[in-house]
Amino acid sequence: MRFAGRTLTPKARRLFAIGNLCLATGLTLSIFDKDLGLHHAALYDAVRGFLLGLAIAFNFGALGFARNCPENRTRTENGSGSEG
Repeated sequence: MRFAGRTLTPKARRLFAIGNLCLATGLTLSIFDKDLGLHHAALYDAVRGFLLGLAIAFNFGALGFARNCPENRTRTENGSGSEG
């Protein structure tokens, strides 16, 4: 994912990295549930859904921090984002 011309704070970079780690873990977990059979299928579905939900939350949090970063704000912005 590319942020067009945005500089990220260290906190935003950390959240983005954690979100991508949760996303990768949640997606690769589906590879291993076939090897273990149907004994804990509901548990794996719950863990996978939880990790994907965390990934979404962390990535949107990183986008929020990138949006509120002082380096990304323009001098003419008056709070509403529109002129006129």
